[in-house]
Amino acid sequence: MAPLRAVLFDLDGTLVQARDSTWRLFERTNRAFDLGIDTPEAYFDLFRDNMFEALPRIYGEARAEAVIAHFLELMRQEYAPPLVPGMVDVVRALSSECVLGIVSSNAVSAIRRIVVDAGIGNCIAHIFGGDVIPDKRVAIRQFLEEPSYATLRRCSNAYEEVPPVPFAPGEVALVTDTVGDVRQARDCGIHTIGVTWGLHEPGRLEDAGADFVAQWPMEIVSWVRRPMAKLVPQGG
Repeated sequence: MAPLRAVLFDLDGTLVQARDSTWRLFERTNRAFDLGIDTPEAYFDLFRDNMFEALPRIYGEARAEAVIAHFLELMRQEYAPPLVPGMVDVVRALSSECVLGIVSSNAVSAIRRIVVDAGIGNCIAHIFGGDVIPDKRVAIRQFLEEPSYATLRRCSNAYEEVPPVPFAPGEVALVTDTVGDVRQARDCGIHTIGVTWGLHEPGRLEDAGADFVAQWPMEIVSWVRRPMAKLVPQGG
């Protein structure tokens, strides 16, 4: 089996510490719309699936659209979480050997601000934000199907001027902290790496089908670089 050629990162709870930061903003949306999502745990449970799917199912399409718009605007304007310690080094370590991307429910402008302020904007080759592509399965499949995405950036402004070779699903992994993301990645046939420092507990990530759950950030680098013959994506 070929080695991993691309690593996609979730943002909130994976690259950045989101438990308090996102809840404080969503709490304001909760109050504005009287949603009854009154605890962090109830908010985190929205990510058993995808927030963009869970909210319409609970509140109906029209109300959910207004809720999501309110929350994303708060994220665009005010969201400034700290990065998870060590994740900047993970990104830099992998940037010369893997195409790196971010697939997030957050807004594109919030993602840009966070990664640029962290000094890793040019290490990330592609971003897919929830305000443009709400369904992460659609973003992952677009990434797999478009050959031009298979281009290294190596933490520089320019992309490599080498003809890209399209990705096979088994050459791509998603790093995430939520059960919903693991399931959606499995639907696309790619590998999944869970992390222990995010919204959902390690056992839930494993039960959802994560190939591996990292206790520390540098374990991600070790797992990506390990011999691939033994790895079979659980969603493939």
